[in-house]
Amino acid sequence: KNAAAISKTKAQLAGTIGTITAVGAAIYAGPVQQSIKFQSSMAKVGTIADATAVPLNALQKDIVNLSNEIGVNANNIAEDVYNAISAGQKTEDAVGFVGQAVKLAKGGFAETGQALDVMTTILNAYGKESSEAEAVADMLIQTQNKGKVTVAELSSVMGKIIPTANANNVALEQLCAGYAIMTARGIAAAETTTYMNSMLNELGKTGTTADKTLRAAAGGSFKDLMAQGMSVAEVLDILQAEATKGGKSLADMFGSAEAGKAALTLMADGVEGFNSQVAGMLDSTGAAESAFKKMAETTEEKIAKAKNALNNLAIVLGDTFLPYVTAGAQKVSEMVTRFSAWAQENPKLLSMLVKVGGAVLGLKAAGQAAKIGFLELNGARLTIQKGFEGIRTVFNLARIDSAGFSGTLKGVAKNVIG
Repeated sequence: KNAAAISKTKAQLAGTIGTITAVGAAIYAGPVQQSIKFQSSMAKVGTIADATAVPLNALQKDIVNLSNEIGVNANNIAEDVYNAISAGQKTEDAVGFVGQAVKLAKGGFAETGQALDVMTTILNAYGKESSEAEAVADMLIQTQNKGKVTVAELSSVMGKIIPTANANNVALEQLCAGYAIMTARGIAAAETTTYMNSMLNELGKTGTTADKTLRAAAGGSFKDLMAQGMSVAEVLDILQAEATKGGKSLADMFGSAEAGKAALTLMADGVEGFNSQVAGMLDSTGAAESAFKKMAETTEEKIAKAKNALNNLAIVLGDTFLPYVTAGAQKVSEMVTRFSAWAQENPKLLSMLVKVGGAVLGLKAAGQAAKIGFLELNGARLTIQKGFEGIRTVFNLARIDSAGFSGTLKGVAKNVIG
């Protein structure tokens, strides 16, 4: 009778341990793993962020909130924040800047890294503040709308011409107008970049035919005329008038065929046509936000956003258990280290314990209260499969009553909502 009772008790105990182990394994495989990965991402951000401007825990909260808002993985957002800070953005501006880059990427059919790159290139080259990032994004989307080009394509080529444009006082809206006009007429973004870059170089280089003509006809260099408020088309119009006087074409005012083709294409609709495009760039407020919202309404984006929200919930839940996992991992590491030392000192005894093919062994060190659990020996390789003994009696689940668990969930909810 006593034997039957003992057997029943053992069976119940085994079932309870199995259930707790299964719960612990599920928590570790899901929320804890998500939390560990995000913790590593934030550690990378922490190596470059200015913690005196924004504490790392506050930056982490901002990143998760942005991730929930726009439906992009929090680890990816953290990586983008790192890159933004690395590219010169202030820590306090980085998350907002990344938010603009993500919206630009989604509305411009680009990767976030591409959008981030072109935006930082423009802001840095033109000396613009982070607060102007939205206006830059709007112009790029407007260029996409007016031309036959995407932000993804622009991001891969604009870096080649922006330094030339900036050096000659050619504002971003003028450059974007040029891309819109030329790509709309069937010239690919890469060729447009080459042609316009060649044209701007000839206009700005002292001693070229274009430069000499402008100085004689307008009393100043291309750079000077741009600084005075002229548009590129108005400068080209001066050259065209001078060319006509001499019985030549506008293309004849340039030494390279590429530069001449750019000038002729930009002037296809005259000064008024070019200036109208420039006005459209300046009047593009809200273009990026509008494009982003249209993309966000697709079923694919809605599903992705829902999945991302669940992933972020897992991160917050994992943060609750992570301290226990960390403590347990340290204990397991200590025990395995001691076992390794014992194994090296007792090779013959170890070989007696290891069976051919490998087996799961329960090892108890004499005189030690700590147990080494879930130790799998597979040939000569030692694999820790599901250790983590001592994690507060498996996350203290046995000691959490309903009121205490409710309080934990309230804390989690507060972190998720922000």
